[in-house]
Amino acid sequence: MASHVYILRDLKHPRFKIGKANNILARARSFRWESIDFPQSLGLRLASETDAYILEKILHRTFRLASVDPLAVVASGGSADGASEWFSTSCWPRLLQYLKDNQDLHPHETVSGWELAALIERQLEPSQTMISREQLKKEKEARRIEREVEFIAYRRTQLEGLRASLKVVHPKIAQELERLKLNGNIAGVCDTSMGSYLVLADTVPLPSGGLLWGLKPLSTHYDYPGGGGSIMSSFSQITCGEGTISKVELPRAYLHDDLGSETDEIIYEVFLEEFELFNQLQSIPEGWISAIFPPGRFLTPSSDGHESERAIGKVMDALSRSGCR
Repeated sequence: MASHVYILRDLKHPRFKIGKANNILARARSFRWESIDFPQSLGLRLASETDAYILEKILHRTFRLASVDPLAVVASGGSADGASEWFSTSCWPRLLQYLKDNQDLHPHETVSGWELAALIERQLEPSQTMISREQLKKEKEARRIEREVEFIAYRRTQLEGLRASLKVVHPKIAQELERLKLNGNIAGVCDTSMGSYLVLADTVPLPSGGLLWGLKPLSTHYDYPGGGGSIMSSFSQITCGEGTISKVELPRAYLHDDLGSETDEIIYEVFLEEFELFNQLQSIPEGWISAIFPPGRFLTPSSDGHESERAIGKVMDALSRSGCR
């Protein structure tokens, strides 16, 4: 297999390197291509690796008196790898003449410095595969940015739609709460592990079909592109001899410390005045509400009459102390 002896001139210093390599460019890469003056360098292509090895050693011995101190090579920025293979350019003309005169002893094909420089340029040029890969990468990034811009625009449309829808619902709830305040029906707020509730009460039992909370869940429903919900999504009520008690589910956004999304933030902003009212109300213990409204019961009291009666009495006492008018 053919091999090479390379003779590479330093770009900044008066020296050149004599070495052996099957691939000149791969070897030159190890001590930085940018430090080599390729147009002024040359390569010698020989028939075999053995021939290349022999010629390299002969040239080293022949021009040993022009060798450069390896420490000086390293001190001037050269690589320690092969630092002993550098020679002063003062012997350059005699080296070229030696190769010409001894062509018959060391048969070789000269690879000019310009050929090496051309090979370097081709090595440094991005391949079509690399160009295609880079173009694909740019296109993917452009599509990603486009999707992000589209999402941001869509999200802005969603939030604008949400705010507009909430402003339609808000007056209804504000009006209903004002009615309840005037009637003295707001006892307090109960925060439970399952959610928070506005607790309403009236010491007079309401007639059949009468409701303390006067809005149906659909009346507090809001819609926006891709979503929707209800501000007061559900309620429960019981009527007994002591009166009527109702619990109305509050939106999660009422607990400002537990806001989980931009949607909750906007709900909190629109209903800030109402939520501030809820936070000022007295707290109704969860145990009272659990006794009055056990799971699965809606319009009738608990089967545990004594516990339910005690809880109803406590809520009625709380109503008298609420002062929410």
